[in-house]
Amino acid sequence: MKIFITGGSGFVGQSIIPILIKNGFEIFALARSVESAEKVKSLGATPVRDDLTSLSKSTENALKECDYVIHSAAHMDLTYDKALFYKINVEATKDLLIKSKTNGIKKFIYISAAPVVPGSPIINLAEKDAGKGLPKALYPKTKAIAEQLVLKANDATFMTLSLRPPAIWGPDNHHYDDLLDNVKNGKWRWIGGGHQILSTIHVKNLASAIIAAFKSEKGGQAYFITDGDRRSVRETFTAILNAEGLDAGDKELPRSVALFFAHVFGGLWKILGLKSRPPVMPLMIRLMGTEFSVSDQKARTELGYENVIDFQQGIKELKS
Repeated sequence: MKIFITGGSGFVGQSIIPILIKNGFEIFALARSVESAEKVKSLGATPVRDDLTSLSKSTENALKECDYVIHSAAHMDLTYDKALFYKINVEATKDLLIKSKTNGIKKFIYISAAPVVPGSPIINLAEKDAGKGLPKALYPKTKAIAEQLVLKANDATFMTLSLRPPAIWGPDNHHYDDLLDNVKNGKWRWIGGGHQILSTIHVKNLASAIIAAFKSEKGGQAYFITDGDRRSVRETFTAILNAEGLDAGDKELPRSVALFFAHVFGGLWKILGLKSRPPVMPLMIRLMGTEFSVSDQKARTELGYENVIDFQQGIKELKS
C-alpha cells in the first residue's frame, strides 16, 4: 500500500517514515526544498517536489498513485502571526482534502493535536467529554478548525480520521531546542513546581497509532493517543534533560506569576504587531504549567492501538 505524507522531513515525518516502510508501506513524501527532498529520499521515501500552500499537478499525480494520506505538516511556531497559521493549518488542509478525494485516496489520516480541545486544566479527558468550542491560542485553534474540516469530509468512499497526540517526544526532536537552550543558559523555571500531569506520546507510539488507524474501518472520528501512563512535567523533562546530559535544577516560578507575564507579553506583541516569539505565552502555561492529561481508551478500544515503547525504554534510546 502506498502513502502520501506531508511533513516528511520534520521531526514526526523523519521518525515515522522508516517505521512505515518497515511495515510494508511505500512512501511518497511532499518536499518543498532540495534539502527536504534529499532528507526524505535518504529515509527511503520518494520525494514529491511541491509547496503545501499551492499544490500543483506534481502532488495530484502522486496522490493518484497512493491509497492513503498522512497529513502531519503544520505551522506550530509560538508567535501571533495569524495569517500564517490560517494559510498553512486551515487553507492548505482544505486544499489537500479536496485533491485527495478527487484523486482517489481511500483514507486520510490527520495528525491533529490534543490541545485542539478547549479548557484548562484538562484532566484525564475523554473525547466524548471535550468541550465543543475552540481553544484561544492560534496553533490549537487553527488545528481544531482543520480537524473539523477533515472529519466533515468523511464518507463511504473517502474515509477520514484524526489522531490527537499530546506532547510528542523522541530522538532528534528539534521542538525542544528552546527548552535545552534555556536550561543551558540557566533560564529554566518549573512553572507551578512542575508537579502537574502532562500526557505525552513517544514518536514510535504515534507511528503505531497511525498503522492501527490504517487497519481500522473507523471513519469520521477523532482519537487521543498517548504513552498510556501518567507522569508529571517535572518527571518527564528531568529524564529527557538528564539523557541530554543536562540538569534543569530546582528553580520554580509560581503559575500565577508566569500567567501574568504571559498575558502582558501577549498584549504587547498583539498591539505592536510583532512577528517574533515572545518570552512566554498563555499556551505555554496551559500545556506546561497546568495539568493537561487525556485518556486514549477510545483509540485502544476502537482502533486496537497499543503503545510499542514505554517511557523508560524511550529514555534509554535518548541516552544511546
